[in-house]
Amino acid sequence: MLHQEFIHKLEDLLGKDRCTFSPEDMVAYSYDANPEKRAQPEGMVSPKNKEEVAEIMKLAYAYDVPVTPRGGGSGYTGGCVPVQGGIVMAMDRFNRILEIDRDNFIVIVEPGVVVQDLQAEVDRIGQMYPPDPASVAFATIGGNIAENAGGIRAAKYGVTKHYVMGLEVVLPTGEIVRTGSKCVKDVAGYNLTELFVGSEGTLGIITKAVLKVVPKPEARRTMTATFSTLEKAAEAVSAIYATGVRPATLEFLDRISLEAVEKAIAFGAKPEEGALLLIEVDGSDHALDAEVEKIQTACEQCGVITFRKAQSDEDREDLWKARRALSFALCEIATEWEDDDISVPIARIPAMIRKLDQIAERHHIIIANFGHYGDGNIHIGMTTGKNGGPFPMKAKQEVVAAVVELEGRIAAEHGIGCVKVENLHWNIDEPTMNLMRRFKTLLDPKGLLNPGKVMPKG
Repeated sequence: MLHQEFIHKLEDLLGKDRCTFSPEDMVAYSYDANPEKRAQPEGMVSPKNKEEVAEIMKLAYAYDVPVTPRGGGSGYTGGCVPVQGGIVMAMDRFNRILEIDRDNFIVIVEPGVVVQDLQAEVDRIGQMYPPDPASVAFATIGGNIAENAGGIRAAKYGVTKHYVMGLEVVLPTGEIVRTGSKCVKDVAGYNLTELFVGSEGTLGIITKAVLKVVPKPEARRTMTATFSTLEKAAEAVSAIYATGVRPATLEFLDRISLEAVEKAIAFGAKPEEGALLLIEVDGSDHALDAEVEKIQTACEQCGVITFRKAQSDEDREDLWKARRALSFALCEIATEWEDDDISVPIARIPAMIRKLDQIAERHHIIIANFGHYGDGNIHIGMTTGKNGGPFPMKAKQEVVAAVVELEGRIAAEHGIGCVKVENLHWNIDEPTMNLMRRFKTLLDPKGLLNPGKVMPKG
């Protein structure tokens, strides 16, 4: 229960229009994109500058109130769910692009800027912000930094951490610190920037970010290739990379995913096709035809069944239909799915898929696999069948064990949050976990900032 004096001080600081404590209003701040993990806060505050963020944190520390930062709420692992109550700090008012330094390929933004809006703004001047998660239309920069988000272009361009040059951060105690700079080479002190990237809002609240952008590619080419098995598709991926071509996008769908899409939109998949690769290359227009030819040759050497090239923007949209339709297409198989997000070394994707198939057979469940082949990120959909039903916990643990056996990670781009926190020990040994706890305690002595996330209790 929030102390009345604490509430009055928040209202004096922000005004009653920028904080609310109504139980009805709290419902909107009780969940993210994972509808199963819910917890209501006791209040919501909406600061508009770093000074207000700092004062809120000082008050929270004085009254021992947990604070959960919230961006666009598009995460899947409960990162912005206030599992220990307290207040949610909504960062939607931090929505300005503060500077576009065209000559230095740098932008400075507030954390509430929507990723797609930033991409559109720099696109107008011939530049590109590469991180491109599926939730790009409503995910915010701050949330992407907190989760170290990836997306479909990570195969060539990397993930969010590769574009964060510096940060302004309010620490849990209310101190305001600044890390990094606009400089490409900068070894003035410890690299504190990457300490906050991917920390899921547990170490500090981002109030400003210095981001790198790149020249917008002149052109792109899109193609799909289908194979009888995922192993054949894997051979093709190795053959493509051996040519020296680095695709910007390299997505895959397994047999179950393809069958679901075919049922949903009659995409044209053939019964003998067990895997699909969706490939895009970008760069100088005059060079791309040669790259497409190399990719086609590599696929043909590996037994491609169908190879399609987009000849226009309309063709490109057609080729993307299978990947974009997948989420609703899986409902053709079952109405209830449990999703997971893992990564393994790229060459071990076929082995991971085989293990997942074995788990599915052993537990009489269905597992569909798809995702970002180019960076080893597999998205898993698991269901017990058409009408759903209790999902076997043992199957989930076997998935985790298989990931670890193949030197993979239990979270790729969706974070740990509160959903995976009890499984983190599979990837992080106890001495390393203790070091992480010491970092947390140093910055957040009372453990009030986004508690219950990332690390299990020691």
